[in-house]
Amino acid sequence: MKKVSAILLSFMMVLVLLAGCTGGSKDKQESSSTPAATSNEGTNAETNVYPENGLSKDEKVTIKVGFWESGAGRAWMDLAVKNFTAKYPNVSFDITATPTLETILEPKIASGDDKEMFDLFFPKFSAGGQFERLVEAGKFEPQDDLWERDLPGETGKKLRSVISDDAYEGAKASGYTARVPVGGYTAGLFFDQNLFDQKGWNKNPGTWDEFVALLDQIKADGVIPITFPGVYAGYLTDYVFNLIQFDLAKSNGSFDTYLDNFRNYEGAQYTTEENKEAWNRLYEFGKKGYFPAGVAALNHTQSQMQVLQHKAALVSTGDWVGNEMKESTPADFKWGFMALPATNDADQTIFVNSGVADVGFVIWKEKPDLTKKWAKEFILSLYDFSIQEALATDAGTYPGRLDYGDDPARIGKLQPTQAAVMEYATKHKIQYLSFRRNFGLTSAESGQAGKLVSEMITGVATGKKDPVPVLEQAEKLIQKAIEKDRPKQ
Repeated sequence: MKKVSAILLSFMMVLVLLAGCTGGSKDKQESSSTPAATSNEGTNAETNVYPENGLSKDEKVTIKVGFWESGAGRAWMDLAVKNFTAKYPNVSFDITATPTLETILEPKIASGDDKEMFDLFFPKFSAGGQFERLVEAGKFEPQDDLWERDLPGETGKKLRSVISDDAYEGAKASGYTARVPVGGYTAGLFFDQNLFDQKGWNKNPGTWDEFVALLDQIKADGVIPITFPGVYAGYLTDYVFNLIQFDLAKSNGSFDTYLDNFRNYEGAQYTTEENKEAWNRLYEFGKKGYFPAGVAALNHTQSQMQVLQHKAALVSTGDWVGNEMKESTPADFKWGFMALPATNDADQTIFVNSGVADVGFVIWKEKPDLTKKWAKEFILSLYDFSIQEALATDAGTYPGRLDYGDDPARIGKLQPTQAAVMEYATKHKIQYLSFRRNFGLTSAESGQAGKLVSEMITGVATGKKDPVPVLEQAEKLIQKAIEKDRPKQ
C-alpha cells in the first residue's frame, strides 16, 4: 500500500473536468441578496462572525456560478454546495450548469456588463488564448492568499502543503494565481483487459517494437487497433503521440533542456527532431491502417463505444472515460491502461499525460468584495476530504490533494480507470507530464499555427498527409507569435 500511495502522490494534480460531455441543466437556489439588518454596536457585532474567516453570519450573499458539466458530472459539485450552505446558511448559489459553458461565457464577457457576469466559474472558452488574455488584462481576482490558508477543519495545515510543486508553479505561471487546482487527470490508451486476455494480446508492451507487434496482432485478428474522436482529434496527439517527443529527449539525454525549451518557448517548437519523429510514427501508423475508416466523423463517445463493443482494441482518451461511459459499460468489461514506450530500451521512462493547473474556478474581479471573499471560501472548501473523495467516487478523477493516498480506504474509492493507471504504474518506469507553458501566446499567428496542426491530425492518421511540411509552416507562424508575446524582461 505504501507503494500505491507513493504512486498516487506522484500525480501532478489539477484539472478535474476534461473531455467529454453530459446533459446540461440550470439550477437556481434562490435567496435574498440584500444584507440582513445587523447591529454595528456592542458585543453582537463583534461575535456574530465565523471564527475561521471573520465573515459576518448575518449578511446574505448569493454567488452566481458558471459550472462546466463535463464527463465527470456534477454530483461532487452538488455535494460541495450542500455542505457549504449547511455550514454557512447565509450563503446561497445560483448555478448555471452546461457542457457548453463557453457559449454563455463568451457573450457575457463580450458585453462588458460586470453585473451580469458570473461571480465564480470555470474558464471554458472556445477561442485559443482567451484565458491568457483575460489573465493579462487583470480580469480575474487573485487567489494567492488561499495558499497560506488552513485547510477546512485542519488547523495549521496549509493548502500549499498538499499541492504538488508542478501544480503550484503552473497555477502561478501567469504572475498571479487566477485559479487553484481542485483535481487532476491522466490520459492515454484505455482498453478491456478481459478482451486482451481472451485474445492473448500483450497488455503491457515495454518497448516500441512490442507495441507495434501488438497493433499488428490486433489488426490481424480483425479488430481496429486504435480509435479516437476525429471530431476532437487532439485526443490522439495530446493524450498519446505528443508524449513521444519527451520520451525520445529522455533517451538521448537532453530531457531537461528539451522540457525547459518547451515550457518557455525557446528554440524550435514544432520542428524539433523529436517532434518530427513522433509525427512520422503517427503517419506510418496511418499508412498501416491502424485507425478506423471514417474516423474524422467520430465524436468522443462514439470512439469510446467502439472499445466497449470490441470493435476497437484501444481508445485514446482520459481517465474520466469510466465515469462518462458507466451506463454503457458491460458487466464483464474491465478497464485497462497503457502509454507508449517510445524506444526499445526495456528500462526506459514512459511519459504519461497529466493535467496540471489546467482547470479550476476563477473569480471575476469586478464583483463586490464580500461576494469575492465568499467565493474564495467556497473554493477552499473543495479541499475537504469529503469533497476530494466525491471527486474520486462520483467524478472519476484524481483528487487534488497530495495526501489523499495516505489513507488506504480513500484509495479504494478510486474508480476502475484510475485504478488501471495505478496498476500500469507499478509495472513500468513512468513519469507524469503536463503540457503547461510558463506564459501564454495570444497573437493571431499562434492560433493560426495551432489550427494548421490540429486540422492535419486526421489526415496524418489515415496516411493521407505528410506532417513535416505542415509542421514547418506552423513553426514559422509560432516563432512570429513568440517574438510578439514573450514577456518583456
